[in-house]
Amino acid sequence: MNVAKMIVHMPEPFFLQGGNGKVFALYFPARGEVKGSLLYAPPFAEEMNRCRAAVAEQARKLNELGFACLLLDPYGTGDSQGDLSEATWDIWLQDIKAAAEWLTSKTGTEVILWGFRLGALLAADAANSFLGHFKRLLLWQPVTDGKMFLTQYLRLRVAFLMDRGLPAETTGGMRQILQEGNSLEVAGYVISGQLAADLDNKMLNSMDNLKELKVDWFEHVAEAGKPLTMVSQKNIGQLEENGCDVITHPFTGAPIWQLHKRDEVPELIDATTRLFQDQP
Repeated sequence: MNVAKMIVHMPEPFFLQGGNGKVFALYFPARGEVKGSLLYAPPFAEEMNRCRAAVAEQARKLNELGFACLLLDPYGTGDSQGDLSEATWDIWLQDIKAAAEWLTSKTGTEVILWGFRLGALLAADAANSFLGHFKRLLLWQPVTDGKMFLTQYLRLRVAFLMDRGLPAETTGGMRQILQEGNSLEVAGYVISGQLAADLDNKMLNSMDNLKELKVDWFEHVAEAGKPLTMVSQKNIGQLEENGCDVITHPFTGAPIWQLHKRDEVPELIDATTRLFQDQP
């Protein structure tokens, strides 16, 4: 009997048609009556792989509570069609829209957008771009400034060249290459000039249509009781001024998106699970 239940509730992998091709999705059907559904947008590049296990664990816990989860690999990432060098932010937004429509059709419920790191910025922009489609955001360690994020990512190439005694480059020089429409390999991932330009123009506090949303903001702190970063506080303040109901959830533990060795984040997962546990 237990084996049968496990088979019924195994996650279902499939491909759906996204903004520019087929994108890989992993569906975790809700157990019993469906209370709601969540669509997950992942972190960028290697951060996506580092976080997969924790995200799948969270999806299973939500699935047990009656919430269906759809984990998405946007176009050009993970197991989806295309290469990252072909991806653009707009294609990713269309992937989110297509996946949300599939999930609503499957479950008959409103979709909660769940994003991790850069995926959180993408989820917020989807809510900003597709008015009326989404009413709630679940943000894990959100990136709030695409330009700053890209600069930090380009520094990986600076460090790589330095470690190997190769000719030095600067983030400014790399940006010039990208602005000229060329692609650039950073930490094993090829970024196009278009995607770089897209990232440079994405900031949470410039998304004017993020109004009257319910937002659960999970952010890592070094010690319990420590405040969120000033940048986060300013962004949260802006959301609240726009009429959003923002609840902050500081958590401690391993910053798994930064770690090369797999680790766990039980505090983050337990806090997220409790958030949905008592919902009707």
